[in-house]
This record gives sequence, structure tokens and C-alpha cells, in this order.
Amino acid sequence: MKSIYISILFSLAGVQLGFCQLPKLVLAEAIQQTIAQNPSIKIQRMETTIAQNNVFKGNAGYLPTINAVAGASYLNSFADVKLRTFQVEPEFIEIEEAGVETINANIGVEAAYALYDGKSRQHRYALLEGLSALEQAKQEALINDIASNVTQLYLEILKLQNQAAFLRENIENSKARIQKVEDRKQFGKASSLDVLQLQSALNTDEAALDDVILIKDNLIKDLNFLMGQPIEQAFEAVPVVEAIAVPSLDAINTAILTKNPQLILSRNGIQLADYELQLAEAAKQPVVAAFANVGYNYQRNDVQQLARINNAGVTIGLSATYNLFDGGVRKNRIQNAQVSANIERNRLELAKEQLLNQALQERSRLLLLQAQLKREQENLVTFEEAYAKTEDLFLVGKANNLALRDAQLARLNGQLRIDQIKIDLVKAQRQLQQLMGELVE
Repeated sequence: MKSIYISILFSLAGVQLGFCQLPKLVLAEAIQQTIAQNPSIKIQRMETTIAQNNVFKGNAGYLPTINAVAGASYLNSFADVKLRTFQVEPEFIEIEEAGVETINANIGVEAAYALYDGKSRQHRYALLEGLSALEQAKQEALINDIASNVTQLYLEILKLQNQAAFLRENIENSKARIQKVEDRKQFGKASSLDVLQLQSALNTDEAALDDVILIKDNLIKDLNFLMGQPIEQAFEAVPVVEAIAVPSLDAINTAILTKNPQLILSRNGIQLADYELQLAEAAKQPVVAAFANVGYNYQRNDVQQLARINNAGVTIGLSATYNLFDGGVRKNRIQNAQVSANIERNRLELAKEQLLNQALQERSRLLLLQAQLKREQENLVTFEEAYAKTEDLFLVGKANNLALRDAQLARLNGQLRIDQIKIDLVKAQRQLQQLMGELVE
């Protein structure tokens, strides 16, 4: 495993941080704050809680249902009743009466329990567990994605802070140089053109500084939103100091296949689709249920032979139902569940290929950036020496403003390139950690 040690520096000769004192924010604290306060993560946590709360035996049909029942009815009607008497040659008695009252009332407790349902409740319970696991996987994937966004934003803000620091150093040097040229002008050793050229370079650097600060402030607002903080809250990003390691290809493949949140989420989707299929197929089986009723029933009728009936007792029985025809609904549900399971499996394979390809690209990028950093650091030594010599020559009148500005810009661009590569190294490493499921513990 090849590794280098990176320190993303911010302080330059003490001039960059002296202009203000802002609260410091470390990258790890920014990620922790985001995980705790981000609005999207809070919502997903509540979705996960709902799914977890739904996992219990009663919700899957394992427990009997017990209901208290009561009812009452009143009927006022016209009755035309023909009664046969119990004789050899029975006579009939006819009754026609208006305003016949009939009263019914009942109260009791009913219990029902499915003795056999084709394992539907087992599959239903597994489905509830799968939904809970799916929401948990969504939560982990969301945290991983948002933490990655926070990391990229934080590092971009740090890069802009560094750029602002380099520009401020240039501005301070330019102001000091202008003062020296003004002094030389008084003795006839410099011209007004020299002062104007130096002032123009100073103005260019100040305008660049304004642009950098504006972009940085907008990114800070974006980061505050992700962290669930007040948008206008200002802070200073703390330099990131960490070892940049390039993991082996085997380590990358193993980590992605076992720990990547998106793949875990896809596997949960496959499992959920399988549960849906099993539940749909269970509908092919009959349902056998037992029921019991304990209750009291009262009936009164003005024209019946039994003028009043009072019943109190227990009813116990079994019932069996089997769907002979449902218009093809069951068949369609099974077919759709099979297709959904195949879709989830194809999505998993596609995600594997995409993630492994992306990880290999990030690894190659890490190796390239390490090589670039070494070259740029060697170049910066040359730029520093050239700038120092050109400045000395300028102060004694042996170099003009253009030569000095070129040397100054070469030094500044060298500093910015090194800082950019350092930031890009950390970004690439964190991106690789995200793919490997190791960004957030």
C-alpha cells in the first residue's frame, strides 16, 4: 500500500488569520453536526422508526382478533301473516296488522383466529422486517451521501480560505513594495509608471480576493444548511492533516461488495421483493379459521307466535375459504412480484459494476495526484528562489515591474496548484472511503 502524509496548511507568516477571529470548525465536527441536525436525515430517521414500530406479531396476523359487538334495531311495519295450525286438516289463521313493532338487540364478544393461511403470516412478518431493514439501509445510505457532500463542501471552503491567504500575502507584499517604490521615486530612482504598474497588480489581486471571498461565503451558507445551522453563521475551516493511503485493488473490491451503503440497500430491495413474491404465492392456499362467540340476544315481535326470545350462550365453529376465481388478480400479483425481484437483481449487478469502476478511477486519480504533488513541490522551490532574486533586483533597479509580476504570479500559481492538489488528494481519498462504506463509522 502506497501512502503519503498530507497537511493542508492555512497560516502564512501569521498575516492570514489576524484580520478576524471566527469560530473554528473541524471536518469531523461538521460531519457529526450534520448527522445530528440535517433535516433530511431527521425525516429519514422518523421513517425508519415507523418501519421498526410496524414489526410485531399482531401486525402480521399471528395473534387472534377479539372484538366486543353490540347491536340494536327497531322495525315498525305492516304485517300479513298466514299461520298453519297443527291439526289433521289444518286451518289457517291470517293476521293483517299495521304498526307491527319488532325489536332486536344483541351484545357479546367474538374471537377469531386463522389456523392455516398458507404461511401468509410468516411471509407478512418477514416482509415487515424487510421493510424495517430497508428503511435502515436508506438511512445509512443517506447519511453516507450527505456526509460526502459535507466533506466536499468543507474541503472546497478550505481551498478558498487558502487561496484568500495566498492573495492576502501577495497584497501585503505589493503594498510594502509600492511604499518602497514611492520612497525611491522621491530620490529619482523610480518613475510614476513603476508605481502605476505596481498599483495595477495590487488592484488585480484585490479583485481576485473579493471573488474568492464571495464564492467561499456562498459555500459556507450551503454547508450551514446541510449541518442544520443558521445560514449566516460564519466559521473558519480548520486545516485537514491526515495520511493519504492508496488501498489495494483487492481491499477496494472487498470493501465495496460488503460495506457500500448503496449495495446494501439494493440487497435489501431484493430480499423485500422475494418476500412480496412469497406472500403473493401464499394466496394460492385456502384459509382455515376458528371462531367463538359469547353473547346475549333479545328479540320481540308483535305478531309472531314467539312473542319474545332471549338467547345467551357460546358459539364455536370453524370456517374454510378458498378463492376459486378472482378475475386474474392473484396471478397478476405473482407475475409482477417475480418481475420486481428480477429488476432488483439487475439493479444490484449494475450498481456493482458502476461502483467498482468509479472506485478504480478514484484510485488511479490518487496515484496521479501524488506524483503531481511531488513535481509541483519541486517547482515551487524554483519559483520561490526566482521570486526572491527578482524582487531584490527590482529594488535595486535591475529588474522591471513586468519581470517582478511574472515571478510573483509564478510563485502564487505554484502555491495554489500545490494547495489544490492537496485538497484534491483528500477529496479523492474521502470519495474512495465513501464508495468503500468507510466514510462514516
